[in-house]
Amino acid sequence: MGLLKKKDKKKSAPPRFASGGGTGSEISSLRPTFVEKLPPCSGNCPSGNDIRGWLKVIAEREKTGTSLEDACDQAWRIEVETNPFPAVMGRVCPHPCEDHCNRKDKDEAVGINSVERFIGDWGLERNLALPTLDAGGPFSEKVAVVGAGPSGLSVAYQLARRGYGVTVFEAFPSAGGMLRYGIPIYRLPREVLDAEIQRILDLGVELKCGMTIGKDVTLDQLRSDYSAVYLAIGAHKGRKMGIPGEDGSSVHTGTEFRNKANSGGDREDGGRVV
Repeated sequence: MGLLKKKDKKKSAPPRFASGGGTGSEISSLRPTFVEKLPPCSGNCPSGNDIRGWLKVIAEREKTGTSLEDACDQAWRIEVETNPFPAVMGRVCPHPCEDHCNRKDKDEAVGINSVERFIGDWGLERNLALPTLDAGGPFSEKVAVVGAGPSGLSVAYQLARRGYGVTVFEAFPSAGGMLRYGIPIYRLPREVLDAEIQRILDLGVELKCGMTIGKDVTLDQLRSDYSAVYLAIGAHKGRKMGIPGEDGSSVHTGTEFRNKANSGGDREDGGRVV
């Protein structure tokens, strides 16, 4: 019985790279590939803001020969395409975009939230008006929005700028929802919130405060009087922890406490507070 000899494995030569104008028969299989994908900052933004878009306008202004004022104006207009509250969100947003910024793996994340606040304040200081869209309007259809919080007002903005008539019904005395009644004034000055809400109203949005659905007006009435109804009633109830004693008369959730504090009502606090 003869011995079986192992065949020598042929060593493969490294691939040849075709040079410009050359006739090489082989090229590297390792080539850059274009993948259409959202940047991680925008992909993790709840509002879907074009973060890279408005950062790029400002970062490359010297390269493009754009003045700071024009660059900030452009950045503001890009920002308000998806978010009519840049000055507000620049103050209160938890900025998940920065947690997913590619730059943080090199040194630190870009200060996206700080830039957003700067852009928002820039627009307020210069009284920039929210842009309208040429969508074929004005339209005869009218839309009722129930709730003047960030969701309801954002919908009102996007509809009004396209030429639809919008009426917003709000149960509280003022518009803003949790932005007004759930966030302390030192975090979000009311003049900033009021100014950004007013810009939405300037588009022709009608605001009716002190109107509770089911009491002052019924849902059936809204369905009869309007072509569509958008419900944005919010979440004004705090979560309890499920521990003994939390149902006591002097125990309040954070949401209840902030609501009373921001409304100027009597909080009935006294004695020892935990």
